[in-house]
Amino acid sequence: MSSLPSLLGLRPIVEAQSAGLTKSPDCFPSGHLSSMLTCRYVHRNGALACKTALAKAYGRASAGRASPNRTAPRPHLGVLARPGKLFFPHPPLVQSKQGGSWARHHQLSPSALARTRTIHPLHTAKDSRMAMSTSESAIPAEEQARLVETSKRLAAYQAVKDHLLPEYTRVGIGSGSTVIYVVEAIAALGAAATRAMTFYPTGAQSEELIEAAGLTLQAINKLPAGAQLDVAFDGADEVDDDLNLIKGGGACLWQEKIVATSAKQFVCVADFRKLSPRLGTSWKKGIPIEVLPMAAPRVLDELKRIGSHNPRVRPGLPGKAGAIVTDNGMWIIDAPFTPLLLPKDGESGIQAGNGDNGVWTVDALADHLIKIPGVAEIGLFYGSNGLQAASGAQKPVAAYFGMADGSVEVMTAAS
Repeated sequence: MSSLPSLLGLRPIVEAQSAGLTKSPDCFPSGHLSSMLTCRYVHRNGALACKTALAKAYGRASAGRASPNRTAPRPHLGVLARPGKLFFPHPPLVQSKQGGSWARHHQLSPSALARTRTIHPLHTAKDSRMAMSTSESAIPAEEQARLVETSKRLAAYQAVKDHLLPEYTRVGIGSGSTVIYVVEAIAALGAAATRAMTFYPTGAQSEELIEAAGLTLQAINKLPAGAQLDVAFDGADEVDDDLNLIKGGGACLWQEKIVATSAKQFVCVADFRKLSPRLGTSWKKGIPIEVLPMAAPRVLDELKRIGSHNPRVRPGLPGKAGAIVTDNGMWIIDAPFTPLLLPKDGESGIQAGNGDNGVWTVDALADHLIKIPGVAEIGLFYGSNGLQAASGAQKPVAAYFGMADGSVEVMTAAS
């Protein structure tokens, strides 16, 4: 079964650009990519689909008009009221909230993100996640993969637009599939914009990406004493409601934590699959833990004792027999736990999360894991963010999620 945009003959913007389709001058007079990101789909004839374009195409003139003098509003693709008719819901409602807030990137300025949450009356963030989880299985695998890659690219471009300021000179670049599009977005700014910037990778993959893009490369150990990165961009395997992260699926967690904590601000970029209410809800592979090989058996014993479900040393297969070996000569243990609690869960009467019966809070488990002899680093990014601490913060100040409907959701940290 195809998604609604497919049924309507629409394609994601980035796919259309790569196919050389034209833009609609009525919607995007500047033709700038950041403006295009505010409109989610293009028609197969090449015209970008704003509210007006969709309304004309499907006989709903009441959907509103796009002014030729400004960027067109994002179309709120709703539901088919009846076969052949497109229903446009009412405009979103904006509610105030401190910290951990949600925002539609195209409706709010960066300064407003920390205090607002945009909630659509018929399509909330929770509804979006539920719809995606139930509809993915009906979409062919090839289309699912294309959807995920498009969502990553949209999130990456918007995160770079919002957080890579012209005056920045030191930028951290993480690892993983989403970071490919972060580097792409940075390179798209042009040599004049990036000439004074130096980029610090978390591993071999990001090092190659930086060099291939023609950007200035420098190792993190060459960062001058007392200096900080202006910003670092990286992905995540899972993100919870408080912006705690699980990272390390690519076995670069130690370097990723060094780069993230060296930055004044860490920005997470991901797709809709990585968003969960609690860590361990969607990411079932476990918390990556980097360990000394000689200590692995003892660490496994301790993990089982404190409630991990079948922890194991990550194998190197199919490319390598035996355990996977990190850039630091370590092994990785993946340790699944019962979904990790947040402080607000205790306020709701749920047990404290101090390890009884294998139930932990994020902070309590992280504190225990890092103290196990033989553990070098853990894949939980927790504690404070760059708005709360002057240095050494592990949590991001913002997380950008490319959603299945073509929008970008932004979750911002509390200060």
